[in-house]
Amino acid sequence: MRQIVRIFIFIFYSFLNLLVATLCSEARGPIVLDNSKAIKMLDSSNSYSLNPTTNDQTHLKTRNFNNTNHKKSYWYTFNVSNPTNTSIDYFLVSYNYSIDEIDLIKVNKDKEDIQLFRDTTNIYHRNIIHKQPVFKIHLEPYETATYKLRLKNESSYYFEFAFYSPEKFASSFFFEYLIFGVFYGFMLYVFIYNLFYYSLFKEKVILFYCLFILSQVINMLFRDGTGLFLLPDYSAYTEIIKNIARCTMGVFLMLFTYSYFKSIIPRAAYKWFILIIIARIIYTIIMQKETTLFTFHFELFTFLFCTFWSIYSYKKENSDSKFMIIGIIILTSCYLLFYLSVVVSSTLSAVGFFGLYYGIALESIFMTLAIGERIKRIKIEHSLTLQLNTDLELQVKNRTLLIQEKNNQLEDKSEELNLFLYSASHDLKGPLKTIEGLCNIGLYEKDSDIEEGKELFKLIKKKLLNLESNIADLNTYTKIQDTSTEVTEINFDTLHNAILERFVENNNYNNSTIQFKNELQKPFISDSFAVKSIYQNIFENALKYSSTERDLILNITIEDLTSHIKINFKDNGVGIPEDVQPKIFNMFYRGNINSKNDTGLGLYIVKKALTKIGGTITVASKENIGTTFEIILPRK
Repeated sequence: MRQIVRIFIFIFYSFLNLLVATLCSEARGPIVLDNSKAIKMLDSSNSYSLNPTTNDQTHLKTRNFNNTNHKKSYWYTFNVSNPTNTSIDYFLVSYNYSIDEIDLIKVNKDKEDIQLFRDTTNIYHRNIIHKQPVFKIHLEPYETATYKLRLKNESSYYFEFAFYSPEKFASSFFFEYLIFGVFYGFMLYVFIYNLFYYSLFKEKVILFYCLFILSQVINMLFRDGTGLFLLPDYSAYTEIIKNIARCTMGVFLMLFTYSYFKSIIPRAAYKWFILIIIARIIYTIIMQKETTLFTFHFELFTFLFCTFWSIYSYKKENSDSKFMIIGIIILTSCYLLFYLSVVVSSTLSAVGFFGLYYGIALESIFMTLAIGERIKRIKIEHSLTLQLNTDLELQVKNRTLLIQEKNNQLEDKSEELNLFLYSASHDLKGPLKTIEGLCNIGLYEKDSDIEEGKELFKLIKKKLLNLESNIADLNTYTKIQDTSTEVTEINFDTLHNAILERFVENNNYNNSTIQFKNELQKPFISDSFAVKSIYQNIFENALKYSSTERDLILNITIEDLTSHIKINFKDNGVGIPEDVQPKIFNMFYRGNINSKNDTGLGLYIVKKALTKIGGTITVASKENIGTTFEIILPRK
């Protein structure tokens, strides 16, 4: 039963081959060149495979010419006829621009007319300056001629040929060159545009896209043969240049895609990108002149791989990548159309061939828009970063100044504290040593009378009062240093009377005239302790530094000046020398012989108290005439 089935299949297959051969043989005939505007295709319907040794002709097994073994030559034969009564000229054009060897032989009874074509020939040295192999076909009136076509090429691709009238040849290829010119001009503009942005921003993603564009342009130049006009002496290296360009195109597309979506694509996918890039480079190095269909498979895989990760990244994070997605989808779709045309249907259709050009042009528009969106985002981020850096620098500067100011304050405080401790210990130790000495005199002086004892105790009391004054100054200084304030209403009449009572036993007070005038119209509120310290120290200084030549006259006036008050202390004391005046507010400064037993803190406490409540003090003094202190106190 199985044998019967096999026999049946064999008979059916043989019948089918016979039918196809019969149909093909009936369809085969001379190609009529009748000066029409149509392009005459040369394919299996009007051609035979030829054995040059025996001149045996067999039907072509495929629609197109091919050479499956690129180490040998392949021969084909066809007939053309001129049905007109005039001689005509046609051009036989190969759609494959890069073929190692093509011989066209016209078979005559007398002799053979041989036209040789070598791809290594300089394009400007050809009979017809054209990127593709072109042969001239001449037919006399009503002539039917037989031609033999010999092919030899490293490529195992299929080959297509067509007949063009001179008019059709000029118009068709002029239009083709025009399209190529517009395309390459546009791509050059896109390349320069993106290169300019790279020079501004130094972004690797823009660099990868510029290199991708450049690789695309080089690949297309040597794909359609236009590159032969630029490198006419290197046509033998066309396949190598094209393969390298296709490799770099795939590599830079992957680098561009990964760089564009680097923050979204998983880290594990990075290894796949690197692995594919390395595999593509190794493949190109090993197969420099590779012309098999496997290269098309590799390119399609690269486009699909990048498209997948672009769509994945866009879905993962809907950012400024929409133009990038559109561009790469257009590019992949057009390449898929070309792939189907070349690999699947094995034809060089205009749709598949030129569709890739349109796809690349559209892709470059959308990817340039994607770069523009990215640049816009980079500018915004850059502006925000600059603003943030400026703010941070300002904060750092302010903090640095604040820290420096605090350090300076700490240094001043430390120096002030050291000076204070030294002077305080000295000022306290002096009266104590004096009192100790006086006490020793009183203990060991046996013959002293009562009057001398009284004088001794007067001295002790004086030193004790001096010690009390020093301790009071130190206590006042400590309280002034306290940052807390006790804000109350201050009655200057009460304050003045209290201070008068304090100094009523002062020797200079009995010989003094104190004039007090308070002109305040409304209550004054401030730090009571600070104001009392200011008032008391200035009042005490007036008594302490009164002149021995005349009685002291001290005028105290308090004026109301709306937002602040002014207190004037004017006396007719000894005055302050001009060279001493800048130092009188320094800590522990003693500018007069009468102050040798003082702490030197009086006016320093005044300055500190004024600083604490925001007041100011000015001094005007003339030696042996008197001194005026003007104090400004702000209202709270």
